[in-house]
Amino acid sequence: MDLVVFTTVARTGSLGAAATELRLSMPSVSARIAALERKLGAALFVRGPRGSVTTPAGERLNDYAQRCLDLLDEAAIGVAKHETQRLVLAAPASLGDVVFPAVLRAVAGEPIAVHCRVAHSGEVVGRLLDGSVHAGFVMPKVPLRGLRSEPINRSAMVAVCPRHHPLADRRRLGIEDLSRTGVIVYRWGRDAQELSASLEHPDRGLDAPIHTTGLPSTAIRLAIDAGFVAIVPAFVAARSIRDGDTVLLPLRFGGWRVDVQFVYASATADRLGVRTLLDNLPALRTAFDEG
Repeated sequence: MDLVVFTTVARTGSLGAAATELRLSMPSVSARIAALERKLGAALFVRGPRGSVTTPAGERLNDYAQRCLDLLDEAAIGVAKHETQRLVLAAPASLGDVVFPAVLRAVAGEPIAVHCRVAHSGEVVGRLLDGSVHAGFVMPKVPLRGLRSEPINRSAMVAVCPRHHPLADRRRLGIEDLSRTGVIVYRWGRDAQELSASLEHPDRGLDAPIHTTGLPSTAIRLAIDAGFVAIVPAFVAARSIRDGDTVLLPLRFGGWRVDVQFVYASATADRLGVRTLLDNLPALRTAFDEG
């Protein structure tokens, strides 16, 4: 219960909001947090007139607390429902729109309850190693430290723009042609900064900025709604092109690519959910090809 109270305060940013959500008294919440801080020997929150903000120690605890609570949930489900096995899956937010629907289709009809988690690639690896996640998808290349992996997709970076954009009908384009339009680049890793830097041009003015975003779906949205040229992985652009919202520009971006891998630990290889996904790797790969 202490961990539930702690994570609720961390999420809501307020002892009072946590008390209301958990249907506890304010003094009870405050006392539990104080007791937890004494046990750990560290302050977990900085309290102020606008609420409670986690300290660095509180931020570290929050990650462990979430994992502990997830494992307790899994234990409860495992004891209560022998006929259904839990599959905890993690993937970066940038892959979620493609990965999670494909996984749910792959396990349809099986006695598997899928729990999707959003985490960046390094966190996915960490959670696989501590056992709080059974399988996941990672990008770009991260140290897998003994985990098993299967390649899912290797996607080139492409440029798309809305149909009404001045560059939309051009059959030939060079990087210099982007100097008079706003560009939004998906920031998938360190290479994204190099790609962004390669788009700089003496003729680029304040009305033609270069922005980056951690979500490729945001880049597509800015292209459709605000007339930007979006530079994203091909698997992200596929759906908007197919739906007629954007058009593919004839531009190449050298060796910049995004690799997606399915990863899992040896200990979970025989788990029903992991086996099912391994059996359905062709379908998962097709999902990326189709966007």
